[in-house]
Amino acid sequence: MDNGTSATDIITYIGVPLAVLGVLPIIYTSFRALWTQRSIQSTLKKHGLLESAFTRVSLIGGLVEVELPRCTVTPLSREADADYWKLNALHLPLKGGSWSLFHWNRLVTGRVLYRCQFKEELTIPQADVDFEDLVAFLLDRGAVPDAHGWHILRTVGLWAPPGTVVLRPPQGMSGAVLTVAPPDDSDGVLSLQVNWKSQWDLRNSDSLPPFWMRLEQPRFAKTDNDGENAPASVHEGKDIDRPETAQEKPLSRQNTLVPESIAEPSSSKPESLIAEFERLKAQTTKSDTDSVRFKIEQEHVKRVFFESNGGSTGEQRDLSRFGDTFDIWFACVASALSQDGYSRIWNFAIPGHITKFARQKSVPCGVMVVLGHMSEENVPPWASPPPPPGESQAEIQQRLQEDILARRMEGAMPPAQAAEARQVRLQRDVQRLHHSHIKKMHALEEYQQRRLIEAIQSPRLDNLVIAQANLAYLVGQDVIPSDYTLDDLAQAVLYLMILDEGQAKLIADILERWMLWCQFGGMQKVQLTLLMENKIAFCYASALVAVVQQANSGNGNLSSDMLECMRSWRRVRLG
Repeated sequence: MDNGTSATDIITYIGVPLAVLGVLPIIYTSFRALWTQRSIQSTLKKHGLLESAFTRVSLIGGLVEVELPRCTVTPLSREADADYWKLNALHLPLKGGSWSLFHWNRLVTGRVLYRCQFKEELTIPQADVDFEDLVAFLLDRGAVPDAHGWHILRTVGLWAPPGTVVLRPPQGMSGAVLTVAPPDDSDGVLSLQVNWKSQWDLRNSDSLPPFWMRLEQPRFAKTDNDGENAPASVHEGKDIDRPETAQEKPLSRQNTLVPESIAEPSSSKPESLIAEFERLKAQTTKSDTDSVRFKIEQEHVKRVFFESNGGSTGEQRDLSRFGDTFDIWFACVASALSQDGYSRIWNFAIPGHITKFARQKSVPCGVMVVLGHMSEENVPPWASPPPPPGESQAEIQQRLQEDILARRMEGAMPPAQAAEARQVRLQRDVQRLHHSHIKKMHALEEYQQRRLIEAIQSPRLDNLVIAQANLAYLVGQDVIPSDYTLDDLAQAVLYLMILDEGQAKLIADILERWMLWCQFGGMQKVQLTLLMENKIAFCYASALVAVVQQANSGNGNLSSDMLECMRSWRRVRLG
């Protein structure tokens, strides 16, 4: 039926609206893509990234392509750039942009293309950074390592759960500074995320940099008038004075002959610590110094820098010529002492053979008695009884009976013959006394030699017990104040070793020989002679061993975990 409506009209009235409806999603998608592009550009402009970014839009697909530069970042100069200690006002609060919290030296190393449908999907490329530089920078800001997190990271590696905390805020504050991030943009590289709050900034340019230690000159802790304690301290630990022994003999590695007899210990008193430090300081430095600072680099302390009131005096001392044994022990003791401080020397782990030696019982209790540092009552029984001091009762009775009989016989003789017999009897008594004295001397000498052998073979004591006894000995000799601890003494010994190369080599030689007799079956007579001739130096060496032992009595693997992680991932992605 023809009612005046043609096919063209039908197509016009029905098809055109349907076509328009079909185009609307495309129009919406295009409009949304343009709006997303505009929002992303606004965000990039707000944070100063628009000029370095390229954005393209696909109107049909509704996708916005954002091409952003990938940067390699390094910390700013600690001394020359004030922004080192500031937070970045243009921080990017976007995924992957946590590194922008701080100011960095940036180097563009490539570009990364992202495709976004919504502005919330915008991701900032993670920054490449040297792992050790990153950790050092955050430690300098005041972060504290988390032992559990580092252990997980070392054990599990790239499969460590996201959110694992490896650095926490300064002590007493809650939160997380450095955590493991999801490996979305890491390409097989360890991915990390950083966080920081302004209230965590407790350090500044005057603070000691990470991996450095300050050792203050030891001083006496008691005043002359009221006896109050003025604590001797070291930055990241405490400090102490240290005396010298005028009677200590220098060691020679060529002198390997076993002596025929044990040398008698010196009867003169050693010099006090404070006098020794002042004398050595006058010989070593030209300015009035009160502390030194040093850094462990590649497991060595190559030089120390003298300071006055916390500032450098421009003087330094080269320690490289002091020997390998001194080098390793100095680093070990410094690391052990810094564990109680605010900023530990995290870039050094005490070697396993040093740790094993410090935990072993190696000094016989009899040796401590022979040295005069412990009494018989304070050690287990170890020595055979001494020979009797005089004649036995039977010998005395026999001698008296012979004397009475001889006198009776003399009384029955003519005067001339009696005088001759009396003369013979007196000569015989003199010979008897002489032989008795010789016999006593031989018995005493045999007993002394046997006692030395028994002392060497006696039960061994823990190194901490040895160090405490030596500490008491030094106090009794007025070498150190009575309130000094083992940490105090160890710090004083480090300071002394810096100032006095001879003492440094002597103490290092004692430590080396101590380790050798511990490793090869026990002490020998030559080592006992060594200790008797250098009693004060032995006391100092025992304090160094004790603080290393104490440092490894608890969780002593944190430094090892950190070093292993930083060796495994030289560079990481921070986002």
